[in-house]
Amino acid sequence: MIRLSLVSANTAFKRYPGFSLMRLVTARLDLDEIETQHLSDIFGIDPRRSEPNVAKLFDEHLRKSISRYDLHSLFTDDCKALYHHAIRPAGYDFYRGEVDPEGMREWRACYRGMSGARQMLAASIVWLYRAGKDKVWLRRVPCTWQAAEAIACMQTAGVLTDWARLYLLYPGW
Repeated sequence: MIRLSLVSANTAFKRYPGFSLMRLVTARLDLDEIETQHLSDIFGIDPRRSEPNVAKLFDEHLRKSISRYDLHSLFTDDCKALYHHAIRPAGYDFYRGEVDPEGMREWRACYRGMSGARQMLAASIVWLYRAGKDKVWLRRVPCTWQAAEAIACMQTAGVLTDWARLYLLYPGW
């Protein structure tokens, strides 16, 4: 689906009409090393997943992506955990285990104000963080893109390589 989307998003959409970006992102949890290598070849990215410090590599790229695409209003760094485990979506009181209503309103307003490609990247980070579907941050905001259309949108916006690197390096949260 990814390879076909890079060649023709329209053809990929017709061939995989119900395949959402969320499904693609959460499928990352089930990829084996061979599948990961195939994706690395498609994107021309060496994810260096076999290195012992893959969590550090993911963390560095996640932080660069948050900075590069100005996603600071959506993600916080509480500095109380190692590597990417310190980064969490904003708008939630993790110590009390509940949504911060004002913080969540701000989170959703910032998210809605972003371009589609930035929303796709931010939603992908949330799905990786949650290791699946999310009903906290991504409620009542755009996030139901078809995977083929999302890949084409991110490619056009110049976001796809960073998205793919996050996807390929992802070591679990």
